[in-house]
Amino acid sequence: MKAKHFSILAGSLLSCSILISSCYQHDYDNSGPYSNGNNTRGNTGSNTNPGYPYEFDEEFNGGDHYGWDFTDPTDSAYASITGGSYQYVDYSAVLSSMAVVTTGANTQQNFTVTTRLKSNRIMGLIFGASSSDNGYAFYVDTAGNYSLYKEGTGGAASTVIIPSTQDTLYAVKNNWNVLELDQLNNTWTGYINGTQIFNIASQTLAGSQFGFKVLPGTTGYADYLVVKSY
Repeated sequence: MKAKHFSILAGSLLSCSILISSCYQHDYDNSGPYSNGNNTRGNTGSNTNPGYPYEFDEEFNGGDHYGWDFTDPTDSAYASITGGSYQYVDYSAVLSSMAVVTTGANTQQNFTVTTRLKSNRIMGLIFGASSSDNGYAFYVDTAGNYSLYKEGTGGAASTVIIPSTQDTLYAVKNNWNVLELDQLNNTWTGYINGTQIFNIASQTLAGSQFGFKVLPGTTGYADYLVVKSY
């Protein structure tokens, strides 16, 4: 299975505030290195159901089992698994870059996706993409802003679902942040470092591809990617 990588004309991430539901904390420890042979991840989700029929677990520890590595000289972008994490670099001044893999998770039912990200600018978790649809992106940046977008496909522009919203109380500036999105009972619930930051009606997803997106001028890292459907 090879990762799908391509470059996209980058739209601006708007900086404005929105009204969201109250934040809720669930147990999560974001201190120190996670997994990858260095430490053990704590509780990575609010859903405590142990009977997941399907789980995709990429720890970026060792070999490239899904074809994440790539080099794109045209876009000045490359990615590789190194030092127990996925390093994703885009030197382009105009184009953003995205890499996803098919996880096999059933995104038409309930699922949970969790990852741990760090970048020097803006990096996002891609979910629900397919060969013909770029899915959705849950972003976090170095200033502690988060946002949610429907990613554009082909010549279509990306659509803002949750504008860029600063939440430095929960998002760690210039460091690792744990992002989680739960799809449960037709609702999307988003978390950063174990705290609920949004709760909205879910959208229809085109496929089971999950991965990452970096904006121009970004060097980003992912520590793991776990998808559970049930």
